[in-house]
Amino acid sequence: MPRTTTPRRRFPATLILLISAFLHFLPVGALASPATQSGRSNTADYLELSGYLDAPAISFLVRQLSEAQANDSAVVLLRVDSPGALDASVQPVLHAMVESRVPVVVWIAPGDARAGSAAVALALAAHRAVIAPDATIGPAHPLDLASYEGSGEGDNGSTRSAIAEAAEDRGRNLSGDALDRVLSVQVTAREAVDLGLADGTAATVQELLQSLKGLGLAAGGEQVTLPTDPLTLRFVKMSLLERLAHSALRPEFAYLLLLVGFFGILFELYNPGLGAGGVAGAAALGFSFYAFSALPVSWPAVAALVAAFALLTLDLSRGGLGGLSLGGAVLLLAGTVFLYSGAHPELRLGWAAGIAGPIMTALFFVSVMTSAIRARTARPLPGAEGLMEAVGVARTDIAPDGQVMARGTLWRARTLGAAIGEGSPVKVKGVSGLMLMVEPTNEAPDAADLEAPAEVDSD
Repeated sequence: MPRTTTPRRRFPATLILLISAFLHFLPVGALASPATQSGRSNTADYLELSGYLDAPAISFLVRQLSEAQANDSAVVLLRVDSPGALDASVQPVLHAMVESRVPVVVWIAPGDARAGSAAVALALAAHRAVIAPDATIGPAHPLDLASYEGSGEGDNGSTRSAIAEAAEDRGRNLSGDALDRVLSVQVTAREAVDLGLADGTAATVQELLQSLKGLGLAAGGEQVTLPTDPLTLRFVKMSLLERLAHSALRPEFAYLLLLVGFFGILFELYNPGLGAGGVAGAAALGFSFYAFSALPVSWPAVAALVAAFALLTLDLSRGGLGGLSLGGAVLLLAGTVFLYSGAHPELRLGWAAGIAGPIMTALFFVSVMTSAIRARTARPLPGAEGLMEAVGVARTDIAPDGQVMARGTLWRARTLGAAIGEGSPVKVKGVSGLMLMVEPTNEAPDAADLEAPAEVDSD
């Protein structure tokens, strides 16, 4: 059994495993009812691994390998397009593959797919490994991308041992040249077959299924012959929670989720009420920091991003964009550039996300936050505050619209009931824009409202 590095942090992986164990009771639909042949169905469970071999992906694969045996599936087809493992031990899924009574076929596809790092061990531990003609496999070192240091060169003895054991468990006797090649470089499909890293090539699912008809494979200590009848595919996907966690564990997504989380929280602070902005922001921040717990992130860079948002918000709340905003912009750029400094090239922030993040932040503060702060700090129109229940006098007939004098100011008004004659006292019952909603009253108006103004502006 391959010996892989132990994860540096266990809590996030454990959390995902526990939740996934609860969700695995949800049924997964099949395309057709399986038929049986020689006591085994002709259903092929079709799984996909796209992205990193992280805790959610490993939990999903282990669970589905167990369910394939419970369902007596004919074969498990695992399409792989993965740069490798991310801060998670692949030993559970490798063990599940070795012990599985249902043959597991790893298919590295589509055409531009690749299997690197621990995904190489995944392919070699399968009962059969197939690769698309334009796909690649390798390099296998480092086995865990999160453990990358410097250039990645140096002692790769543990990785070599793990890859060799994965191949040996499946009866693949790789030569030293084959191991050296797959450890250090990407190997083409033709080279992979020649070196014994793959058993064949297949460009499409139909071609893959055709190559499996009647094939004999050793699985679970016995020889299993796959059906000669057409296999029925049953597509199985991750649960919603697993997909969200798996997607968050990408450098670009984690970075953008951090920014979006701050956007939502800050907007909610200036528009109180625990609305959609606050809930979405809190969720985005939660997934972002979950991803940062697995990614080789620079925490000083994260602190710089937090400080950048604090300075930008403080400067805006003080009335504009000044020195604090300039400092915030510098911290934002520094945090973006150094967020994944020293990480494996596969785990560094892409240029598109690195440009999009600061632009999104600038637009958010210049447009959304500026409007939110102005709305919060704006003063009411002169005379508008305290008008509710104020008593004034009608300066014209109000039927239904007219003018009233209230608190020494002339307002447009509309009656809420019967017409009101000129000179009658009225009480303000509501304000709609620049229009007062009034009704007649027996209360006496203020003396100032009984005096005619020098000039009357009804606009």
